[in-house]
Amino acid sequence: MALIQFKDITKKYGDHLVLDKVNFEINQGDVFGIIGLSGSGKTTILNTLIGFIQSNGGQILYGTQDISKKKKNIEQIVGFATQSCSFYQKLTVEENLHYFGELYNMKKEDIVRRINELLPLVELEPSRKVIAKNLSTGMQRRLDIACAMIHNPKVLILDEPTEDLDPLLRKEILKLIRKINVEEGTTMIITSHLLNEVESICSKIAILHKGKIITSGSPSELKDQYTKNQEIHLRTSPGKYSKIMTDLCKQGGVNDAMNQGNKIVLFTQDAEKVLHNILNVLSANNEKIIDIDVNRPTLEEVFEFFTRSK
Repeated sequence: MALIQFKDITKKYGDHLVLDKVNFEINQGDVFGIIGLSGSGKTTILNTLIGFIQSNGGQILYGTQDISKKKKNIEQIVGFATQSCSFYQKLTVEENLHYFGELYNMKKEDIVRRINELLPLVELEPSRKVIAKNLSTGMQRRLDIACAMIHNPKVLILDEPTEDLDPLLRKEILKLIRKINVEEGTTMIITSHLLNEVESICSKIAILHKGKIITSGSPSELKDQYTKNQEIHLRTSPGKYSKIMTDLCKQGGVNDAMNQGNKIVLFTQDAEKVLHNILNVLSANNEKIIDIDVNRPTLEEVFEFFTRSK
């Protein structure tokens, strides 16, 4: 059974339809990514889930319980870290966590215990007495996540968690997300416009476009919906690519081929066969391999295909 189900969730602002009968499921332990163009409704979905806004129709189920209109129930189940800092700049790390624990009506001893669990998890133990405004950008993002987790939520929502971070800090936050998912067993929902990050971390992804979920699945499943082909990128010397392409297509196994000037791109569902044929064809044509790479389409290519075709 799914942990969370969106069933025909609709949201309007006046005559503007933001969410149009949105349906998707999230299973226990998923790292679930929601991707879409700016203005597609990603943040509205999150705000609907946490009870910040009310939908105009549909249900949000947690297990078998409809939580779409029960804000207090949602607050105990879900933790939410926004794009902007939600902690208090003039409080220490520890004081911020105490404060958020009190907001969730936690007992004092439970707050202390949970702080002692969280600080090592988010690697802020040495900074527990540091004023929040004096933390580095990466540490502030960790504090935000810790505040959202103080009440030990079953589901953690992260809205653009690596927004405005440099590449090194983004890697650190992604590592933390994996750690929370594995060590805490927390189900996670993430929005991001950095599709390579979504692909690297999410077990399931939904593509939101014009207020609708147009498809969802694992990264591999989404790529299969786009094409089952693998891509072989080949550079050779002296690089008589027209002749090489003609000979390879005669051998079979190549569904399509492109001469991109400095390399050939071959599309195939039988990469092993084509790679074998490449060696024979290159030998016959006195060509030497400079570079060869086999890969699947990127999530960015899949996203562009689905959003462009709708």
